[in-house]
Amino acid sequence: MHYWVRATSSDFAGTPPQPRSGHSAVNIGKSKVVVFGGLVDKKFLSDIAVYDTEAKLWFTPECTGSGSDDGLVGPSPRAFHVAVAIDCHMFIFGGRSGGRRLGDFWVLDTDIWQWSELTSFGDLPSPRDFAAAAAVGNRKIVMFGGWDGKKWLSDVYVLDTISLEWMELSVSGTLPHPRCGHSATMVEKRLLVYGGRGGGGPIMGDLWALKGLIEEVCICCGGKKMKLLGGLN
Repeated sequence: MHYWVRATSSDFAGTPPQPRSGHSAVNIGKSKVVVFGGLVDKKFLSDIAVYDTEAKLWFTPECTGSGSDDGLVGPSPRAFHVAVAIDCHMFIFGGRSGGRRLGDFWVLDTDIWQWSELTSFGDLPSPRDFAAAAAVGNRKIVMFGGWDGKKWLSDVYVLDTISLEWMELSVSGTLPHPRCGHSATMVEKRLLVYGGRGGGGPIMGDLWALKGLIEEVCICCGGKKMKLLGGLN
């Protein structure tokens, strides 16, 4: 049986993060959920909050490392970015701060809580928000779509997190319509993309599978079950 249980203050210790939307959350290891950024009352955030599922504890780590242009440690405040976890690292790309789309690239080492701004090369993706990304194995990240402030996007990029090289994929077959605000989830060897908004039309409800991330490249419809939560209609 599947059912929801709402956590209350008696279910955890520590101070939970303030209310927000447009943030990210990734799972690190067996027991940590790392929340970053978001938007509340028109204010963009850059804080880190961590929930330890074993200790049932919220805490705010003391982060060190690279600083952003506004003098803060870590990325500048933002929302609607992408965040992907690989091993103990949380990778952050893009997002929005005010009316500005971002194209910077950061990593947080959660073993030592240290931020580093990464200088990547290759086919660099344009600044964007509302994209979606997922880890491919324990080394690569795939990112699809988004909004660059002028148009909806349907490009696909793969990042090698070791070499820091971006590669825009040449994709064959019928392509999904450009979109933003969609979801993207790796299932076995396929990236499943669902929904989103694009082209000024109605909100989409289509499901696509990007194959070839581990083998040859192609796109087709189909896939296994996905559980969906929340969103805007």
